[in-house]
Formats: sequence, structure tokens, C-alpha cells
Amino acid sequence: MAFEPDLIAQLASLEGGAAYLPLADAGLARVSGPGHREALQRVLSQDVLGLSPGQGRPALLLAPKGQFRALMAVFAGEDSTWLLAPPGRGEELARSLRPYLLLSRCTAEPAVVGAVAVLGPGRREAVAGALADAAALPEGGWLERAGVLWFGRTLLGVPGAVAAAREPDALAVLERQVRAAGAEPVSAGAVELERIRAGSPVWGAELTGTVLPPETGIDAETVSYSKGCYIGQETIARMRTYGHPNRCLAGLRQSAGDAGAPALPVPLTAAGEDKVRGTLTSWGWHPRHGGVALALVKRELAEPGTRLAGDGREFRVTRFPIW
Repeated sequence: MAFEPDLIAQLASLEGGAAYLPLADAGLARVSGPGHREALQRVLSQDVLGLSPGQGRPALLLAPKGQFRALMAVFAGEDSTWLLAPPGRGEELARSLRPYLLLSRCTAEPAVVGAVAVLGPGRREAVAGALADAAALPEGGWLERAGVLWFGRTLLGVPGAVAAAREPDALAVLERQVRAAGAEPVSAGAVELERIRAGSPVWGAELTGTVLPPETGIDAETVSYSKGCYIGQETIARMRTYGHPNRCLAGLRQSAGDAGAPALPVPLTAAGEDKVRGTLTSWGWHPRHGGVALALVKRELAEPGTRLAGDGREFRVTRFPIW
């Protein structure tokens, strides 16, 4: 299995230092109009009205019966609200929200801009170097400075911050600044491995239109159980009050089979069974640990050590972080 020769060094930056990743499209959308915060409050899973300008929280857009539709971070401003989706999904998010905002005469518009994600435990020092102010960007909040939007959160499945700007020159300056502050460049593949290591679900892999958020555990951060009604609220509240999801997110180590990337999703069976009991949703190859993956499996199969199989490969369930 071929891999980037400096992948180990990139993972070291993500796990023990600071790193940065250029993004062609930050995944931004902007919601505005009279009463737009109240309109979002009726739609999204999070308490949007509880945000003061400069603050942010993760949130979900759900289907009426609770299935996943969109993931975002909501950042409150004075006259409008920024929504940060995963890279490249800002237009899709805006399109999904528009039908719910029309009656309120509010608008949701994508903002296609480039960005730099600053990641790793040393990211605060790197961000402070770029902003020349260690306390400027609050954890999970946002600010605008010199035409650059800074968000204290990413939608990449790993902790960090995102700086978005329309001008390529501004992005180039940002890259130089965060690198001068100690951040090292990393690839999307390295970030994906870190996401799998931590067990963070993402839109399009673990989070799809057939998934209820509590099955992935993402509801703990993205759902307010104390706010009023929102789309899909009845199902989510009922699951919390009366039971638990039948599936859950599990980390896997590949113990046998092909070292090439599988065509996801992959149906999984338990050892010695033919019945499908889970789905492989994300997979990556670590140069030292081999195949690592995420899967949605029946709860009874989520115990560490459980053997699963699919696509000619064998896996064992493991705890998070996977390594």
C-alpha cells in the first residue's frame, strides 16, 4: 500500500503540534433578514437564540422524522448569521435551508471562499501568531479582521480553527503567518486519518439521510434538549427519554485482507454469520497501524474485540482513539 512518505510527520503535527490545511472552499453560508435568528431557532437542533454576537455552536438540520440532513456550526453576528458547513457544502446547506426560511422572508446564501484550517493541539499559538493577539479568537467563536473571517471550529472532524478570505493573496499571507508561528502543512488524507482515529462522524460518510444522529453520538454536541420545537425534535427527544439507538459508531482495526481502499459503504457481518449487522463507512491506511476504519454496527457488536468481516477483509472492534 503506497502512502505519502511524510505522512508520519504530518500525523505527528496533528497529534502533538500545529498543522494547517488549505481549503479550496470553506463551506460557508450566510443567513440574513428580519427575524432570521428566530427562523433558524424553529428549524435547527441547537439553541440559536442563546448565542451572543461572536459566539458559535454546532447544529443539525434534520428530517421531520429525525434523520440527518445537514451539519453546520452557527456563528451569531449583529445583523446576520454565518453557517460553517464541511468544506464544499456551503451551497448545499443554503439550498436545504431556503424552503424553511421563505415564509420568514429570510435568505440563505452560499459564500464560496477559500480558507486555511489550523489544526492540532498547538493551533492556538499558530492562530495567535496570525492574529498577533493570543486572546482574539474565543474557543468556538468567530471574528472578522482585515477582511478575513476567523472561526474557532472546523467541520473536518478534528479540532481547530478556519480562516476564510475571498482574496488569494490574503490566504497566502495567512499560510505564511501560521507557518511562521509553528504550524506545518498537512494533507487532507492525514486529516482524514486523524478523524477516523478520534471517531468523529462526518457528513456523507457516517452522517447520511438514513442515519439518526444519536446513532453516531453527535447529538451530545449538536442538539439542545432544553429548547423548544425544531424539525425532527419529537424523534430525537423520544430516543433520549425512552430508549437508545439500535446502532452505534465503532472504531475498527483491519486484521486481514486487501490493503487497498474499499468502495464504501461496505456491508459488514459478524464472524461466523451471513446476516449483515453493520456498515463500514470510513477507511484509511496508517503506515504503522494498517487499516483503520469507522462503522455503524448493531449495539451488541460494538464491544472491543468483536470480529467483523466485509469485502474480503476482517476487522476487530477497538476503543477510541484507535491508536
